[in-house]
Amino acid sequence: MKVSFSFPQQFLLVLLRFLVGWHLFFQGLGKVWTVGWSARGYLENASGPLQSLFQYLAASPWLMALADFAVVWGLMLFGLLLMLGLFSRLAALGGFLLLFLFFVAAPPLPHLGFSVPGPEGSELYVNKTLIEALLLMVLAVLPTGKMAGLDVLVSSWRRPRTVFSRRN
Repeated sequence: MKVSFSFPQQFLLVLLRFLVGWHLFFQGLGKVWTVGWSARGYLENASGPLQSLFQYLAASPWLMALADFAVVWGLMLFGLLLMLGLFSRLAALGGFLLLFLFFVAAPPLPHLGFSVPGPEGSELYVNKTLIEALLLMVLAVLPTGKMAGLDVLVSSWRRPRTVFSRRN
C-alpha cells in the first residue's frame, strides 16, 4: 500500500527530520568543543536495567574511549545525514539506537516516591530522550529522504538503468 502525503505533511516531516538532525549534530559538536568531555560519569551513574554493563564500560579504559568516540561521532554523523536527507533511514535508526541507549542508562524510574525529579522537572517513565528516540523511529519508517534530501539523488542512481541496444 502506497501512502501519499500532502505538501504540509511532507514539509513538517522533513522539518522534523532536519531539526532532530540539527539537535543530534549540535549535541555531538558540543561534546567535541568541551575539553575533556567523556561519557564516563554518565555510565558510572547508570541506574537502568543495564546498569552493570554500563558501569563495566566505564571501568575499562579502551571501552570507554570507544564509547566516547561512538557517542560524539555517532551523534554528529547521524545528525548531519538527517539534515542532508542522505541515508535517512539508516541515520534515523542509528540515532534511535544511540538515544535509546542513553535512555536505558538513566531511565526516569521511581526509586522513592511517585516521580523522578530532574533538572527540567519531574518525570515518570517518559522523558525527552525517549520521545526523541521514538521520533527517530517514526522518521526511520517514513520516506522523508525521498520527500526532500539527497536520498532523492541516491535513489535515482540506484534505479536499474536500461541499456539501449542497437539492432543490426
